[in-house]
Amino acid sequence: MVPPTMGREPTTGRPPSARRAIFNLAWRTPLFAIPFALFFGTLFSHAGWQGYLRAYVMALAFGYCIALLTNLNAYLLLPKVLAPRAGGKVALPVEIASYIGMSILGAFIAAAIVHFTVMPGFLGGPRAFLITGMFSLIFSVLITGLIYGWVFYRQSLQRARAEQELEMARRIQRSFLITQFPSSARVEVHAYNRSSREVSGDFYDVVPGVDGDFLIALADVAGKGVPAALLTSMLQASLRTQAPTVRSTADIMLAINRLTHQLTASHQFATFFLGRLDERTLELAYTNAGHNPPMLVRANGTIEELETGGTVVGILDLATFEEGRVTLSPGDRLLVFSDGLTEGESPTRELYGEERLRTFLRGLPRDLGAAAMIERVTGDLDRHLAGHEAGDDVTLLVLRVLPGA
Repeated sequence: MVPPTMGREPTTGRPPSARRAIFNLAWRTPLFAIPFALFFGTLFSHAGWQGYLRAYVMALAFGYCIALLTNLNAYLLLPKVLAPRAGGKVALPVEIASYIGMSILGAFIAAAIVHFTVMPGFLGGPRAFLITGMFSLIFSVLITGLIYGWVFYRQSLQRARAEQELEMARRIQRSFLITQFPSSARVEVHAYNRSSREVSGDFYDVVPGVDGDFLIALADVAGKGVPAALLTSMLQASLRTQAPTVRSTADIMLAINRLTHQLTASHQFATFFLGRLDERTLELAYTNAGHNPPMLVRANGTIEELETGGTVVGILDLATFEEGRVTLSPGDRLLVFSDGLTEGESPTRELYGEERLRTFLRGLPRDLGAAAMIERVTGDLDRHLAGHEAGDDVTLLVLRVLPGA
């Protein structure tokens, strides 16, 4: 009386292959027949050892018939009949009911075989028929419940292990995001990341470059979860490898694009903003690879958007990139952000939006530091979300030129 779910894969709950199911049926059924033979042999102990033998033969017949019917349920009825009618996925109560029903049907087929072979008269009357049905129902429900309980237990263990691995991945990824930012007499930098999942598809970095300058970077990988996190790690590693030797942000982006295109799946890509600041001249050279245009808030309150660059990285192997240049002045603040900020939805599904962000930035005090500016912006986003999740990773980086620099 063993449905094929006993042979389910412990981590997925799916039935094994048909060949493996037949193998499991051949060797497991004689073993599982033993406790049933002992139960019914003891129940009718007046027959002696021959009663136990007949009970074992009966248990074999019931076991094989029920297993065959429930395997047909697993490989034919559920995927070929019920699943298409249910839109591709059968509800758990329906799945359990189908196994119980097939188990009971298999039990009555086995009872008929026993009746006409080893034990004539086994179904000799209504009482025997009802007893057979009662025992079939009881054992079918009991075994099905035990099997599904075991499957759910194994799946819960697997989920717990997966959650632990994701938590470890999140900690490793967080360790790659710098928390100590370079200090300077002329500029200050601060950044922030809020992941929508255990691991983030965004990353930011501040990297020392050549001749005393430094690079600021923010990237947003398409997708979520571990695949996106792995790509962010590769992008960051490529950036840090090139930063000390390659001066042009367009050339760095060109190399990153080729590497991403060659080493990742065709559907993976990322938006990327990269800037190099010369602290002596306060000139910012930058390349924007399909990223949300960063907002440069001038000391007088006007806002400029940094758009020069090219397409996203990872799609076109032969993509080209341009380098834009802008000169900063004391009191200027540059906000680089991922679309998780502007696409945050309120409970009424209203986007936070770039226009709201521009209005909010214009109203900030001009002497506000980089960290405080990020805190104000994320606070306004949270007010807009009103307790809802942003739905995507939120990452911000602020570069501020100090007054009097």
